[in-house]
Amino acid sequence: MEKFWDFSVRTYRTKGVPDACLSLQNDYGADVNMLLFCAWTGAAIGPFDGELYNRASEYSTRWAENVVIPLREARTWMKHTGCSVAPLPEDACMQLREEIKVVEFAAEKMQQEVLESLVSIDQARNATADQILADVAGNLTLYLEYIDIQPANEVREKLVVIVCAAFPAVDQMAVSKALEA
Repeated sequence: MEKFWDFSVRTYRTKGVPDACLSLQNDYGADVNMLLFCAWTGAAIGPFDGELYNRASEYSTRWAENVVIPLREARTWMKHTGCSVAPLPEDACMQLREEIKVVEFAAEKMQQEVLESLVSIDQARNATADQILADVAGNLTLYLEYIDIQPANEVREKLVVIVCAAFPAVDQMAVSKALEA
């Protein structure tokens, strides 16, 4: 089974995925790492059991709120406002912003490593593509409910982009139907 980090990097590098993920993050408050974890876990082991889901969501919420989001907010503020305030040397400030970006990336990788450590994968999963898709969709739906996002058309369209990138052999219509179920 592909490591969660490798799965995430491969998926995120696919055309359209960064925009879909950032929209779900910025417009709806979704944690991109949890979205990707839902998809990866659906493929790796199937539907979440209550304990795994609770541990993952509680950990991710705390980590994001206390580490990732403050780093992201500082980096974003510096880009749009903070580094242009006199007498601050703009070049030095932008260099610091880049260093914060590296730390933010490392914090997200650490979050993913912890999430992966919660999953026990003893052997390759023997499931049909339809079952895997149903499990991925179910995990994503559970997460959306947890963060109180209604899976309206716009949200579903963004999830379709992410799931199709994560599982290139899956048909776009099948993903859309699975997310509606």
